[in-house]
Amino acid sequence: MISRTRNLLVRQPGVIVWAVLAYFILCVIMRVLRSDSLQNDEAEQAFLSQMLLLGYGRQPPLYDWLQIGMNALFGLSVATLSALKNSLLFLCCIFYGLAARQVMEDRRLPLIAMLGLLMVPSISVLAQRDLTHAIATLCFVSLFLLAFLKTLDRPSLGSYILLGLTVGLGFLTKYNFVIIPIAAIIAVLPEPDFRKRLLDWRMIPAMLVAAAIALPHLIWALMNLDVATTGTVEAMREGASGDLARDSIRGLISILLSTLKGTLPVIAIFAVIFYRDLGAVLRASDRWSRVIGWMIVVCLVLVTLIGLGFGASSIRQKWLSPFQMLLPLYLTLKIAAARIDTRESVARMGIPVMAIVTVSVLYFAVANIIAPYIGRYSKEHTPYQPMLEQVVGARNERPAYILTDDLMMAGNARLEFTSVPVLMPQLQPIAFADAVRRGPGLIVWPLRDGREGFSVDLAGFLKANDVSTASLKITYVDVPYNFAQDGDTMRFGYVWLEQVALPQR
Repeated sequence: MISRTRNLLVRQPGVIVWAVLAYFILCVIMRVLRSDSLQNDEAEQAFLSQMLLLGYGRQPPLYDWLQIGMNALFGLSVATLSALKNSLLFLCCIFYGLAARQVMEDRRLPLIAMLGLLMVPSISVLAQRDLTHAIATLCFVSLFLLAFLKTLDRPSLGSYILLGLTVGLGFLTKYNFVIIPIAAIIAVLPEPDFRKRLLDWRMIPAMLVAAAIALPHLIWALMNLDVATTGTVEAMREGASGDLARDSIRGLISILLSTLKGTLPVIAIFAVIFYRDLGAVLRASDRWSRVIGWMIVVCLVLVTLIGLGFGASSIRQKWLSPFQMLLPLYLTLKIAAARIDTRESVARMGIPVMAIVTVSVLYFAVANIIAPYIGRYSKEHTPYQPMLEQVVGARNERPAYILTDDLMMAGNARLEFTSVPVLMPQLQPIAFADAVRRGPGLIVWPLRDGREGFSVDLAGFLKANDVSTASLKITYVDVPYNFAQDGDTMRFGYVWLEQVALPQR
């Protein structure tokens, strides 16, 4: 079997693209089979996709808009949440290969670059756990590389417009995307032939396109600066001691460790596959490898400066993923510059890479079943759907709305009742006063810390809307975890709020 596959890939290396597509289809299937309970980012998408807004919080809105479109076409489900994510990942790989193809004569090497991309943990591991906005960023970084290399090699008005389009849309995926075009500008400065592309008149329409796309959200972000930045800054300062020198050192170590975690698998697979020509590859260089190499260096320097500027003590691996994904392209460009024999390269690299990433996605599904046997329960084990079915089934009436202060509860409730508006104290798709006029509503929350009663946020929200919590009777229900062992349960609290007409304000 392996021998036949190897021979096929030697004769027809392009077959590997179909293998990559099959892998991402498998990812969707395994996510659907794993659990009907959502992860953090999935729950956020399920909740936020009720509303079309210019901004939602600390993340730009493009992924949310894409999810709204996906839901409109196919409905909200675990399958559609996973399908959008994996479609963007597949497009990321395709754009990456096409970017490499712009500057490589050997048609096998773009496939090698694409396979190398799969070895970046954010693509094959973290993305299958719980990422959304970061995945859109990865996709648009690949598209940017395609437009960028095309503009450097064969500039046209269309390539400049594509560049501007990509920068504008990339900004709407995650704010750290802007580091990529900045690094690209700095990276071309040492190359005289490329430097003149910056002064081309076609840069003006490119910048206008980028500005037109990014400006509406940028204005929103400036008007809601605390909402747009506080969460990210707090995450970067997580565990900070308050000692500037100590936190700076911790931040630098965090960047180093996250960089190593994201790059070592890529370096390892290239070193193993091309070990015979390692010396030649390391010595080889051309203008393309120098540009991408400088981009990597500039990105890491800018991230370090930003981290130190914000007093970051913790830089997560996923935040560095847009810059780490440049590494497979850089290594492939050096292979191209070395002009080594690549006739069997796709076969030698394709089989182990596809085996590694496939085992990885299967592991997540198996681990979900095994974890409860050792007393470990994750978000995908939390029984949101059984609890909601039990509570609503006992009353034999769907709620007119659902109110909760827990984002995981909100997303899973939205998944269970897609036509029912789900409200949170921080954000509501419809005004609470309008919701309570529709009919009986369900107020529900998980008791994660064991404390009974309304949370501070829920109690404050109800009081602000003239609903007395003292008159509401809370019911508690214990529901077995998904794949529960030894009767392990999770407790939820809920209240049915009968239809009322709140006083006009």
